[in-house]
Amino acid sequence: MIIIELENEVDDFMQKWSLQPSVIYPVWADLELHPLNTDVSFLYIRFEDSIDYILPFNHNDCISRKFDLPESTQPKKVYYKKGLLQANLGITNMYDVQTELYFKDAHIFDPEPHISRLTTFYHRLGVHDDLGKIIPIMRWIEVIQDITKDIDFTIHHNWVDDTMIPILSDVERNGIRVGRKPFIDKWPNSKKHLNGDVIYTEYNPHTATSRPSNRHGGVNYAALNKNDETRDIFIPRDGTIFLHFDYDAYHVRIIGKMIGYELPTTSVHQWLADQYGCTYKESKPITFKILYGGVTEEHIHIPFFKQVDDYINSLYTEAQKVGYVETQNKQRIYLNRIEKVSPAKIFNYLLQATETELNMDVISKLYNIGINSMVLYVYDSFLFEYGATENTNNAIKIKEILESNGFPVKATWGSSYAKV
Repeated sequence: MIIIELENEVDDFMQKWSLQPSVIYPVWADLELHPLNTDVSFLYIRFEDSIDYILPFNHNDCISRKFDLPESTQPKKVYYKKGLLQANLGITNMYDVQTELYFKDAHIFDPEPHISRLTTFYHRLGVHDDLGKIIPIMRWIEVIQDITKDIDFTIHHNWVDDTMIPILSDVERNGIRVGRKPFIDKWPNSKKHLNGDVIYTEYNPHTATSRPSNRHGGVNYAALNKNDETRDIFIPRDGTIFLHFDYDAYHVRIIGKMIGYELPTTSVHQWLADQYGCTYKESKPITFKILYGGVTEEHIHIPFFKQVDDYINSLYTEAQKVGYVETQNKQRIYLNRIEKVSPAKIFNYLLQATETELNMDVISKLYNIGINSMVLYVYDSFLFEYGATENTNNAIKIKEILESNGFPVKATWGSSYAKV
């Protein structure tokens, strides 16, 4: 183990960095804060020849220094890739260990049982802040070596790792502004997660369908209450408004694409209401019950649902043969990982995975043309900060890109998340 302090140690490290694959485990100064809200304490790096290094950025036991990590074509298997991207250390060619483990073995890597060996003592004393730089470096090394000991250098390409994690990392960077006092009143235990009046969200793609959850610091940003004052807490930065887009009947339209059924360009829910013989408001729960629970005899006569039912049965038959369903981006959802598997459940897992892939596609297109003002993404909706005096050209571009896969969106805007 080499804790880099001297120039000749830096030179030796840089030579290995350019010539050998590595495993990297980062430790942030404050273990509870979002990576964008704290500093890197140190990096643990193990090379293929089993030599391991500590790069100390901000740890109490080491001489703090800056490291220029030049581009290296060598593969690097890393823990917390999303956070490392946000640390802006210049590390390239990274492959996320947690993503590999989850989508290969359906196992979520949880370091907490290991890390708690270090933190429990401090927590009992009431100390929570900056444990990444306070806990002795040699104790950290012992635990990290235990965590990483079984990780090999074989690379497993994965769409979530290659595409989704970098996109979600970029969305998180913006943070979202809040009214500081109402935020603290609503979530008093989350006060330490505020960076001034900005809070950072944290998307987790390690779900059965890769549809990301979005929780951080005790707040579920994917399920903010629409029926109280919760969404009024979230406000745009000075000189901007919130611009909100959401897809019209998104799941129904995605299903239409999946089964090759041409749906009307007008309101799909009204179109279905006419076939049910009910009002628009009454039609939505009927549709969702059918799509998420299975097509019933009562509605099988409707051509759209007859075709949906045929598709679901065909999908289930094929999935039973091969043991999985597969998305357009070759993500496999294995039947043996689905609790109480059924035709309707398999279909809905595939639907959510398809939705996620479509969303990542349009977000990527937005970033490719320099539109990076998204502050929140929730399944079928996208929230942007937009200059209050900005012309409409970028809004038109956003709308065009969001609709580029053939799904119409509606736009609203306002001075808080509740008012869009």
